[in-house]
Amino acid sequence: MDEIETHLQDQFGPDASLTPLSSANRMGRRVHGVDLSTELTAAQAELLVSLLDEFRIISFPGQDQLGCTVADLERVANHFGAPIPHPYNYANYADFVRDRVPLEVHAPEHRVSAKVNAAFPAAIECADGADSPAVYIVTNLVGSGPDAEPEHVGGQHWHTDIEFQPIPLSTSMFFVQSAPTKRTEGDGTWVTNPPREEGFYHPESASELARRREVLPLNGETAYTDTAAAFAALSPERQRELETVMVRRRLRVGDPGWLVPLVYVNPRNGLKSLHSPVWASRGKRIAPAQVEGLSEDESRFFFDELEEHCLSPEFRYDHDHVPGDVTIWSNFATLHTAPPSKRIVNDVEDARLLYRISCKGEPSFCLPRTDADEWIDENIVPPFRSDLAV
Repeated sequence: MDEIETHLQDQFGPDASLTPLSSANRMGRRVHGVDLSTELTAAQAELLVSLLDEFRIISFPGQDQLGCTVADLERVANHFGAPIPHPYNYANYADFVRDRVPLEVHAPEHRVSAKVNAAFPAAIECADGADSPAVYIVTNLVGSGPDAEPEHVGGQHWHTDIEFQPIPLSTSMFFVQSAPTKRTEGDGTWVTNPPREEGFYHPESASELARRREVLPLNGETAYTDTAAAFAALSPERQRELETVMVRRRLRVGDPGWLVPLVYVNPRNGLKSLHSPVWASRGKRIAPAQVEGLSEDESRFFFDELEEHCLSPEFRYDHDHVPGDVTIWSNFATLHTAPPSKRIVNDVEDARLLYRISCKGEPSFCLPRTDADEWIDENIVPPFRSDLAV
């Protein structure tokens, strides 16, 4: 038993253990014997944060069997960072951004949870706590039902969550309620990977990069790649070069943006990773990142080379979502993408229902968090603090 597992058992008891998500020399560990429905001590919270720092992805199986709720997930999230509310949960988010009017959550009948509950009311409904502003309901049940016309959609771009803000997201997590079980008779997968629409990626992307981008899971898994391992695999000379690179990130073309290091250094363990080197050729939705001192075209070639390296098979892992599991990942040391999916379904066996919470800022081993009001106002949009009394 190694030192990490000994520490885990010291904090959580003799049944606690770690197993690899794929293999021992790759990112990701499954954490057994930890009950996330109970409040964590400061030492336990610190240990879980250190496990995420070390392994980039940590997954806790069977939390539904332990009574874990979505509210418990939100409490756990507060240890990893300040949860950010999702705009979809507000009825007047656009008015708030434009005119700073008081925010209003959706009326109960207009919430995503109500639309989920209407799909297959005898078979599946959202869990308690799903209506928190911090919870983003990831699902294909809105608009679905026995009489719905099925629709398919391709996977997303490779990305990290909201890294175009001055303080990007540090951590994201899923609590799985339902995952699709239906498989086709032909190739035995849930879906196929449809062709991309024109302009989804830059047309001059290299052929091998284009191929690696499309190696996506087809059973509803989330695909990850390890940007810490990708950085470590580079030559020492190349690592030193990249450590001097500053990147200008911005939300819209014409924004001044801000400069950030390409190489992220974890302040707790010193682990170095490439922080999302992908935005230069991902399409039209977000302004391209640009390397300081390089033109946009030069930056695109620069980032494409790094993305192709990061998407090498040895750094890839596709995470199978099992109902009841809680999975947490570092946005600083991974890229991920949502899979091709059935967006509208007419069979409950196709249902996909997960609860996602994302965080930014420093971990807090004791709760409630003590983030300054000024920091919340500047970095959490709209301003939000979890109600941990629930």
